[in-house]
Amino acid sequence: MAKKQRKLSKVKKAVVSILSILLSILLVFAVVELFYYPHYLIHRKAVETSAGNTTEISIVSANVRTFSPTDFFKKSWFYRADLLTKTVMTNSPDIIGFQEVTKMHYRYLTKVLPGYDNIITYRDKSLMPEGCPIFFRSDRFHLIDKGSFWLSETPEKMSKDWGSMCYRICSYAILENNADNQRFVVFNTHLDHVSDEARIKGIQVVLDKINQFGSLPGIIMGDFNATEDSETYRAATENFNDAKYQTKNTQKGATFQNFGAALDSQNIDYFMISKTGIQVKEYKILTETYNDVYPSDHFPISLKISLSKQ
Repeated sequence: MAKKQRKLSKVKKAVVSILSILLSILLVFAVVELFYYPHYLIHRKAVETSAGNTTEISIVSANVRTFSPTDFFKKSWFYRADLLTKTVMTNSPDIIGFQEVTKMHYRYLTKVLPGYDNIITYRDKSLMPEGCPIFFRSDRFHLIDKGSFWLSETPEKMSKDWGSMCYRICSYAILENNADNQRFVVFNTHLDHVSDEARIKGIQVVLDKINQFGSLPGIIMGDFNATEDSETYRAATENFNDAKYQTKNTQKGATFQNFGAALDSQNIDYFMISKTGIQVKEYKILTETYNDVYPSDHFPISLKISLSKQ
């Protein structure tokens, strides 16, 4: 009996020790994060946008980097937030697709982008759910329809398949350009980072959804977690064009750079466009840094297009 009690005592001590270590780590994390919180509040200012009547459309896709306990010091969202916004707004985009947006990111973005309407659906019911929102200039576009679906065998409900590590979602908006009444559909998604099958079949779910809109010009943007030599890329480009190859005014290079640690990596973020109905004017990778601080672990990408008369 005494031997059993000693064993239980050792287990309790081990549990208490582990909990103490975890609590210490959380405390350190909280202190480091909160160190930049005043900076976050001071720079949480609305970005001004000017009304436009051009038929040319500017779009940016940006992975904001989800809220992570490993992002200490200037990798912290509380330090990077205004830097990311500054980079994204370089070309005064009419439409912005963000990935890895938690509720905390979303509150910030809606605060600093008052000139934009937006749509968002979170992919699950976890404590820190992510979404792929689409922001669009309220003075330029009229929202015709919107929706979200999961990249799974049952896209109409929260679900995951094919070995996907996370629930993966895609949001879309059908917009009408006030300048010429042209309509088009924009999709924003983030494919799984673990399963090849989930990426391949996930992008097919997106393509199948686009087919439901018939001849409406379509744009798919987001983080595909797949390089150009992958089956996922080949599946996407069977019926869509990689926008950066549709203009001479283009810039090629890595988009994922892991806060500067992987600058020689390959492109995994894309704009895919319909093979007809869209003319690409410019494609750029927004590589701005601020005193060697990267606004995110991905470089945002920027696209300028015009729609062909239907």
